[in-house]
Amino acid sequence: MDIGRAFSYVLEDEEWLTVILLGGLILIVPIFGQIVLVGFVLEAARNVAAGQSRPLPKWNHLGETFGLGLPGIAIQIVYALPLILLSVAFMCLGLLGSSLLAAADSASGPGGLILAAIFCLIPLTIVLSLIIQPLTIAATVRYLQTGSLGGALQVGEAVRMVRSDLGGWLVLWLLQILCGIVGGIGGVFLGFGALFTTVYGQAVFGHLLGQTLARAMATASDGPLPPPMSPPSPLSF
Repeated sequence: MDIGRAFSYVLEDEEWLTVILLGGLILIVPIFGQIVLVGFVLEAARNVAAGQSRPLPKWNHLGETFGLGLPGIAIQIVYALPLILLSVAFMCLGLLGSSLLAAADSASGPGGLILAAIFCLIPLTIVLSLIIQPLTIAATVRYLQTGSLGGALQVGEAVRMVRSDLGGWLVLWLLQILCGIVGGIGGVFLGFGALFTTVYGQAVFGHLLGQTLARAMATASDGPLPPPMSPPSPLSF
């Protein structure tokens, strides 16, 4: 995986500054901005896998970018459901345990046992996260690979992809975290500038995802890569 290339390709685009600035402004819009950013990442990945010389996506086809981001968000939500349900269960049990503890005025009663059980199950949440995150990335690659949301939600196929190169998928996940840290740096040192460093960090991850997609397409039997989006005329949405 060419990590250096993923960080440098953004600056090689003649319009990179405009892309980053517009992306940061779009990200201000609640929900819509987050969905479009996911579409931006997926489009970058698809452009990289298709071998485009300038894979950095532009913002002149927001409708298509939004449409690409919706399945990406859906994949993240579906694969995160076990964690979501576990978190809700922990919250409910925590409230129940706190109530029983306050009523009994003793840490040795049922309330204390419930809270102790929750504390002991925290490692389960960590392990579950370690499993789910690489699977989510693999499912996203499969979505780009097949052009089908249903294909991405075939958990068995995602598991097969991760098992075939467990180390590689874990590295990609760690790099995704690194890209998130890059975005967070803007929040620490630049304040409002975090919006723009976030777009840059996600553009970097899009390239890394595209490299992974290209390798997957080289060894898969699901057919050719869906053609990259053809950007419509400038300023069309």
